[in-house]
Amino acid sequence: MEELTFYRFITEINRLYKEEEDIYRRLARRSGLSDAAFWILYAMEMAQSPVTQAEIGSMLILSKQTINSALKRLEQSGQIRLTSGPGRKKYLQLTEQGRALADRAIRPALETERRAFQSLSPEERSGLLDLERRYVALLRQSAKGSFDISQEE
Repeated sequence: MEELTFYRFITEINRLYKEEEDIYRRLARRSGLSDAAFWILYAMEMAQSPVTQAEIGSMLILSKQTINSALKRLEQSGQIRLTSGPGRKKYLQLTEQGRALADRAIRPALETERRAFQSLSPEERSGLLDLERRYVALLRQSAKGSFDISQEE
């Protein structure tokens, strides 16, 4: 078996990452959504309860500006509404129209993910998560010498 060099490894990892990203981009486009709007609705669906904008930001790791723009468009189009919570917190909730959109756009994506997940053995599922967590932790540790990624937005 041929040795897996760093360059072959990183090329394939990046290709797979972009391919996965493209699958979600196509799912969003098929539903007439921007990537950010898709992921916001996805995060709201996964939370299954009202969430704050800050919670959405930490779930998605998108810039505040990207989230703000997508939220404004979703609110203006009647997909979501902001409700007041304790203190100054504002919660995002799907409207009836937003629920219908999530049913059309997000539930099929979740079903697609569920089918892929169920095609993996329990050992493969655990192994995939373990390796991805380890790789991300090593990337974060290695990047600390180059720049402070904790301060990036």
